[in-house]
Parts: sequence; structure tokens; C-alpha cells
Amino acid sequence: MTNRLIRTLAFVLASAATLSPAAAQTLSFASSSPVVTADSNAKPAAAKPDSAPKPEFKPSWSFNAWLFGAYSYQTDSAAKAVNGNHPSSKFSVDRAYLTFKGQVAPNFGFRVTTDVKTLPAGNTVYNGLIVRLKYAYMQWDYLHAAEANGLSAWARIGQIHTVVIDDQERFWPRWLQKTAVEYWAIQPSSADQGAATNFTLPNKWGQAYLTVGNGGGYETAADADRFKDVALRFSLTPLAKSTGLLKSLTVTPWFQIGRSQGAATNHPGLENNAGGIFVGNNDARLTFGAEYAKRQVQTIPTTTTVTTTGELYDGFVQIRPMLFKDPKGVPWGVVLRYDRFKANTANSANRTLLLAGVFIDVAKSSSFGLSYQDDQGHSATTLAPEKSIWQLNWQVTF
Repeated sequence: MTNRLIRTLAFVLASAATLSPAAAQTLSFASSSPVVTADSNAKPAAAKPDSAPKPEFKPSWSFNAWLFGAYSYQTDSAAKAVNGNHPSSKFSVDRAYLTFKGQVAPNFGFRVTTDVKTLPAGNTVYNGLIVRLKYAYMQWDYLHAAEANGLSAWARIGQIHTVVIDDQERFWPRWLQKTAVEYWAIQPSSADQGAATNFTLPNKWGQAYLTVGNGGGYETAADADRFKDVALRFSLTPLAKSTGLLKSLTVTPWFQIGRSQGAATNHPGLENNAGGIFVGNNDARLTFGAEYAKRQVQTIPTTTTVTTTGELYDGFVQIRPMLFKDPKGVPWGVVLRYDRFKANTANSANRTLLLAGVFIDVAKSSSFGLSYQDDQGHSATTLAPEKSIWQLNWQVTF
């Protein structure tokens, strides 16, 4: 029995000694670790595809506001005539734009902007502040840039920006006065009901903006006739890739073609066309603009169609001298503007606006300014002041 046990143990030991080293590595004793196999031809396990679900889209919205107003001291003869030969004065809130923006779905958003203003004197119902709708549209971002310098585009429908006023407000401080094209009614309204598309051009070359609208503007009832206004603006930025003072230099040609309803419903329509070119720069140190624009309208005062052409030349400059030396210097500055407008180029009568002022930005979101604005009428025989005002202006955004 003992000899048999010895022979059995000797056989087991001899068998273990004949195993190859590779085979021996496959042996495993009781352990929580997996068996290790030294197979040099084995391929690594393929990575499993990322099965994590994409984040669910969540609608979002934001709110901002822009408020501005003034204290006005009016010294022209027309103001004195109704005040016992004394200047008139008043505090005013000129505008309160309350804007809501949001995304309701991927590539789809909206904007709603209210416009709070004072009704003109003489209204028989109410002479205080009113709230009206300025912008209200849906936006579709239908073309995305394939790369940083690519082409992108969006479309809007609703109560939208007209072709040029909002674009010029990037250069001119609207809280001091309206832009020249709006002040002289070359482009009478900054918003209209219609549809628009905007293309951001490749390589920072600027934008192209195309609109189709009713033509009545948002201050009056929407047009009910069959005619629509078509307008196109190019905002070209040839120096956008530079780093100098004129990096934001913009050349803006624009035009608008439209018609309005005549006295009869079968009338072919009365022309209402406008266009111009604006050159501007928008740098914190130096902002300026120069413009030529005109508007051609047809009317039927009696039985004959009359065509009237209005013409506008204007220019402005805004300088913050301390910022030339130090970008963090005190942001005070001066502003100058001069407009010359002829309502009808067929005669010599014209009007001019001179605006001069100083201002300080007390924060990125608020400013104060003191300005003098003189609007005068000129003709071959008269030089009569129309409006002379000193204003303490203020604005705040948040």
C-alpha cells in the first residue's frame, strides 16, 4: 500500500515537470482574479460604442431692457410763443425697450420687444406713456457655418427690423437722437411686419440683409393693400481681419423698392423708393459715420401724379480721447453731428440739424450726456429757427 502511494506521487510530479512554461501559466489556483492567458496573437477587445443618450433640448429665454430719457430746455421762438415768451422745460422718458428672447427648439427662437413712449401732446384720449409692440418674430437658423469663417444664415417672420435704421444704431448713440434716416423720414420706421433673411458672409466680409414687408411701419396700422416693400442692405467690413483703429470700418449700400395704394383699388400703385450709402466705424476710441440717402415718393394731390425726391447728407463723429492713451481710462467724450435735408430737390428749401455734446460712460451699461440740438429751416428768403433744445440725456441697459 505504501509502495503504491509512493509510485502514484512520483507519476504526478513527473507529469508536471514535462509541462511547457506557456502551458504552466494557464494553471491557476483558487483565486478571485481571472485566468491570465499569454496568447501573443490575441486581439484587444473592441471598444463599445458610446451609448450615452444625447442631452435633451430644454427651451430657454432671457430678458434685457434699454431705457433712456432727458431733461429738455427748449429756447426757440415757437416754444416761447406758447409760454409767455419764456423757454419751456420738461423731464421725459423717451423710450423703454423691454426685450424677451428665447429658444423654443433647436435652430428656432423668438424675440418680443415692447416700446414704451410718450404720446404726442393733443391726444384726446390719453397724453401719458403707452406700451406698443416694436419687434415680435420667430427666427429659424437654417444655415450653419461649416467652419469659423464659413457662411451662415437665418430667417425671421413677424414684426421685424427694417433694412437700415437698426444697423446704423450700432454706430450712432440713439439715446441722444434718432438716426438721420429716421429723423428725416428717409426710412420712416425701424420695424415693419413682414419676413427677412440675413446672411453672414465668409471670412468676416460682413452681412447681407433682405426684407419683404407691408411698408406701413409699426407706428401706424398695418397696410391692407396688395403692395409690399422689398429692401436689401449689404454691410461690408473689408478691414475686419486687421487689429487697428479701423477694424470695424463698414461700408453699407442699401435700397428699398415699394409701392402704395392709389385712390382706386385698380391703381397701378404709387412709387415709394429709397436708398443710400453709409460709411461708419465703431471703435470705443473713435466712432464716426457719413451718409448720402434719398427717397422718391409719388402722390396724387389733384388728378396728376407728382413725384417728389428728398435728399439727405449727414455726418457725425464721437471721440473718447482718454482711451487712446489707456484702454481703461475715463470714458468721457464729445459728439458732433450735422445733417442737411431737402424734402424736395426741385427747390432750394432745406433744413439742417446741428447736434453737439459731451458725455461720460459711468459704467458699461449706463451713460450721461449734455447736448445742444438746433434744427433750422432754410430757404432763399428765410432763416427761421425750428427747434433749439438743451438736453441732459441719460441711458441705462440691463
